[in-house]
Amino acid sequence: MKRRKIHIRVTAVMLALCLCFSIQASATEADLKRQQKETQRQLDEINNQMKAIEGQRDAVLAEIDSLGSELTDLVLNLELLAADLEMKQEELEQAQADYEAAKRQEEEQYEAMKLRIQFIYEEGESDYLTMFLEAKSFGDFLNRQEYAQEIHKQDRDMLTAYQETKEQVEELRDQLEVEKAELETVQDEYEQEKAEVERTLAEKQAQEADYESKLASAQAKAKEYKNKIKEQAAQLRKLEEERRRREAEAAAAAAAVANNNNSTGTIKGGVVSGGTGGGTTVTGNSSKGRDIANYALKFVGRPYVYGGTSLTNGADCSGFTWAVFQHFGISLPRSSGAQGSGGRAVSYTEAQAGDIIYYGGHVGIYLGGGRIVHASTEKTGIKTESATYRNILSVRRYY
Repeated sequence: MKRRKIHIRVTAVMLALCLCFSIQASATEADLKRQQKETQRQLDEINNQMKAIEGQRDAVLAEIDSLGSELTDLVLNLELLAADLEMKQEELEQAQADYEAAKRQEEEQYEAMKLRIQFIYEEGESDYLTMFLEAKSFGDFLNRQEYAQEIHKQDRDMLTAYQETKEQVEELRDQLEVEKAELETVQDEYEQEKAEVERTLAEKQAQEADYESKLASAQAKAKEYKNKIKEQAAQLRKLEEERRRREAEAAAAAAAVANNNNSTGTIKGGVVSGGTGGGTTVTGNSSKGRDIANYALKFVGRPYVYGGTSLTNGADCSGFTWAVFQHFGISLPRSSGAQGSGGRAVSYTEAQAGDIIYYGGHVGIYLGGGRIVHASTEKTGIKTESATYRNILSVRRYY
């Protein structure tokens, strides 16, 4: 009887120990699972932040690519302008030299004619007497007089021709100076635009570097959370293994007591099994072209406005062409470079009214007859000009 009581006490103690450990293990396991869930939430949040940062970085990188292409175009356009300016300077120097030569010839001829006139007035009587005495006949005398008058007429005609040549060369020189000033204005605008693009590019590159820093920081935080989740999962596995080991030990001890009691015939029945479980958590020359050209001519004299697209209040070169074609329901790209590569390519010898003439960073509308209409500069506004005042890079047809 005494031995049977001891066995019953041992069984009760083993069951109590098993139950106490199960309660303690369950509490610790629940805390770890809550921590793991919170860590996973933090990881998800940092992953979302990383996606947002990557999206912002990619957008900035796209802007950097676009700015880089724009900067490349500006540098190319500046080089083309420099070549045009060099050619214009050579033309201007030649015109100046021609002007100086014509002016010298005019002055020399004028001085020679003055001397002849003075000689006629001072020596006229004796000069004519000499001509009469030396003449073989009266007819010969008349021929000599007509010859002298003809020399004077040739002086006047030559002087008039020199004056006209000087005026023409002077007019050409002045026109070349205006064209050179316009090109210099465009060059200044490009330089300013290039400086602005370079400044914006530097800002975007700084933003991209900042996003890279933020992304690296977020990636480090994500790695930290992932490692923490692994540690928590490892702790949960250890707790689960320990819980199962202790449950097995308690069950074995209880079974041994029960077997011992059965062998003595003092205990009948068995131990109620149970526990917390521990489940796994799983986780042309067409009428249309002519109409375009005629419509564009209506706005000659209107102002040039950088970035503008208004035909009345002001537009830049590509804004002017864009607005004119828009009036006819024809879609053009907004920038001059894109207009110079869109549409259908034709040679300059095939150019028709309404075609787009592209010079590198500048566009105009061909009028025919070697003329264009374009938004030139802030100083000259919308004007007509020779189509070959600069080197033509392409002719495009959009109608």
